[in-house]
Amino acid sequence: MKKVKEEINRLFLESQKNPSVVANEAPYYYDLCSVENKNITLDEFYKLFPYHNPDYNSDYWKQQHNRWKEIWNEAN
Repeated sequence: MKKVKEEINRLFLESQKNPSVVANEAPYYYDLCSVENKNITLDEFYKLFPYHNPDYNSDYWKQQHNRWKEIWNEAN
């Protein structure tokens, strides 16, 4: 399993090749860097920061989709 420090390094190296990555991934990179223990796995990181979780079936994203549906239905 990939560790937080490995993901930080990957994003840094990717930003060297493609500068637009910096703008697109800045919040994700900032949250990765804010973790005290960089040796935790990405799964553990996603528990701390569920909005970065790429698994859209997570409970966080289900709640978000339900909220968006409610807002949409109230607006119509």
